[in-house]
Amino acid sequence: MLICAATVAADDDVRCRRVAKMVLSGTTITSAEEVAAGDLKLPGNPLLKVDPADAPAFCRLKGVTRPSADSQIGFEVWLPLADWDGRFVQAGNGGLAGSINHTVMLGHLKNRHAVAATDDGHMGAGTDGTWALGHPEKVKDFGYRAVHETSVLAKQIIAEFYGSPAKYSYFNGCSEGGREALMEAQRYPHDFNGILAGAPPPYWTRLMAGFAWNAQALNDSGSFLNEPKRQTVEQAALKACSSPGDGGFIGDPLRCKFDPSELLCKDKETTAV
Repeated sequence: MLICAATVAADDDVRCRRVAKMVLSGTTITSAEEVAAGDLKLPGNPLLKVDPADAPAFCRLKGVTRPSADSQIGFEVWLPLADWDGRFVQAGNGGLAGSINHTVMLGHLKNRHAVAATDDGHMGAGTDGTWALGHPEKVKDFGYRAVHETSVLAKQIIAEFYGSPAKYSYFNGCSEGGREALMEAQRYPHDFNGILAGAPPPYWTRLMAGFAWNAQALNDSGSFLNEPKRQTVEQAALKACSSPGDGGFIGDPLRCKFDPSELLCKDKETTAV
């Protein structure tokens, strides 16, 4: 049994090293390593907690592709070493991207999907847009090119690694990832068999203007609601629009007719509803 286990591990390592040597147009595979089951180490994310302790063994590939002279699109492809279900899922980003979405990748890996993701062509915080100044090709990478290029490369790598292509390919993204999903559906409808677009912001001009308006309002002492007043508005809205089965939320916002102007004080100011 020990000999068989060693042989399987050696074969897996050979597969990892083989795909690392693939010749891919404009692309460099920077690393390929076999990660043992439960041995994945990822930076902590306080918002999305996914435990890597029960992650299956997989081949982890990192690479960079350069479709233009000013492009540097980072990507990763994770390939389960056993029990692959024949599906490929690509994970979307959040904010202004700038990093690989390891958390979402891990969730799909646990389901025995082959999974890929990209940093959208730049590195940095999800609220930092300075990378775009004077770099129109990087804007294209962020806008649509990085996701498409990653999907094309990931499919080639999957086919080489497993000896057959993925039976089904999907894209899963929320927020910025939702925008990426809509862009994929519009520009490259044949990249994926299915696309999940969560909370997509398709109209970025309005979105950014809204962000600017919110920031100004929240920093204007004359319009800022302190906590007692915020709770007053919340309770009034719930009273007007929440149903018993909603669990303390407004189950159907489209049917809500709450008018906050009804809370304007007509006499002495109070927080009573």
